[in-house]
Amino acid sequence: MSILGERYFKTSNAIFCYGLSCRELAVYGYLRSRAGSKETCWPSMQTIAAGCNCSDTTARKAVDELERRGFIRRVFTYATDHRGRRRQCNNTYYILPMPPLSGHKDRLTYHEETPETGSDGRTKEKAG
Repeated sequence: MSILGERYFKTSNAIFCYGLSCRELAVYGYLRSRAGSKETCWPSMQTIAAGCNCSDTTARKAVDELERRGFIRRVFTYATDHRGRRRQCNNTYYILPMPPLSGHKDRLTYHEETPETGSDGRTKEKAG
């Protein structure tokens, strides 16, 4: 059985290295899925919130943080009606290349311990 036409979006596994909150990750994923290969989309804040199962306020905060951290660029869009009144429409969201990861100081280094090496990874001296 087909679920939503079996459409997929791709994102780098590095997304999990940025320390995004669950909601920021959900909103980013939602925007990526809406953008497709064009890297541009324009869902309303209510649509983003509904797609991520959160409130408009939470979605707005997540969008603000994603923009602040360089994952997306938001362009406010306006239209003029037939009476000349200007009103805001859905924002346009541009999915940007992943920002550089900040330093590698938090990265763990793993060492295997074998019978020939100690816990520090150095070769043990044989008694004899």
